[in-house]
Amino acid sequence: MKVEIRHVNSPEEECAILNIFENHTGIAKLKDIIETESYQTIKISCFLGDQIYSISCEHILFIETIQEMLFVHTGSKIYEAKKRLYELEEILPNNFARISKSVIMNLNQVEHYSPLANGLMKASFYNGEEIYISRKYLRLLRSKIGGKNHDERR
Repeated sequence: MKVEIRHVNSPEEECAILNIFENHTGIAKLKDIIETESYQTIKISCFLGDQIYSISCEHILFIETIQEMLFVHTGSKIYEAKKRLYELEEILPNNFARISKSVIMNLNQVEHYSPLANGLMKASFYNGEEIYISRKYLRLLRSKIGGKNHDERR
């Protein structure tokens, strides 16, 4: 597919025009990426001991609060951050969802979901970690993941 970029004089003039022959799911995804600006990488300042790290949200599995401390879980490490969960929820892209009062998770890092007998759901990540989704947030989560084929991300 040919890509053409034209420079404009002001931010108000910016727009993307897609000339398509046939409509397909890839076009809908591209439209969503452009409209939500999810192509922009968001980084979170985190601490590991005395070291300060800038963690890209792409690498985050989930973020949780425990006793008023905020922890950022990646595939291999757990960092501490000095923000509130609601502050991060406002700046993180659409592929993050609150799944309990104290946890936000990255939907793109989930390998599979498993319903449990008690009405909860379990999310299993690619690194083997698991986390539970509370009933209160399940409906919203299902609307976000509904119909998504998680293998399309790979």
